[in-house]
Amino acid sequence: MMRLVVTILLLMTAVGCQEGMEAHDLALASRGKVEKVMVPLREPEAAPTLVKAEPLELTVVLNQYYLDGVTETTEVNETIWSMMDFWAEYEGWTLESQAVDRVVFSRKVEDISPLTKKQGYFGLTEAGELAVFQGLPSQGKVMESFKPVPVQPLESKRKLELEKGIKIKSYTHFKQVLERYSDQDVV
Repeated sequence: MMRLVVTILLLMTAVGCQEGMEAHDLALASRGKVEKVMVPLREPEAAPTLVKAEPLELTVVLNQYYLDGVTETTEVNETIWSMMDFWAEYEGWTLESQAVDRVVFSRKVEDISPLTKKQGYFGLTEAGELAVFQGLPSQGKVMESFKPVPVQPLESKRKLELEKGIKIKSYTHFKQVLERYSDQDVV
């Protein structure tokens, strides 16, 4: 019996006499005259969670900025089960903006765009500026203008090449043509 009383006293002290026992009951409990039952503390209710049980549906916008000035935008809808996996998938990208259902990423690509590789031609605009055309300069539209090229000092052969259009083959070729026709710093 004494062992039980000591145990009750220790429990009451640990609980702080909060559940059904008053401070003056300690003396009575030590003599075995208190018959109150101690009730264990209730666990606090869990806060509601903001995490959905189902996967997250997001629209992901990817902007790729190429050295020739072209921006390629791709929009995809993604089902995300793990945010860690999602962020790992876009590790090489820069976050531009984020909303509840939409994320926009961007990155700079150290190359010319696939469009320029496929359809790009260097040529002269009517104002005499070196430009990249989508298609031949006589038929195509200007994709991106660059620094003006001094037309007078050009050899007639070089001027004729630009009027007809110089097909862009690669980034290296793109850079070489810019350096050849422009006396200013290029890409």
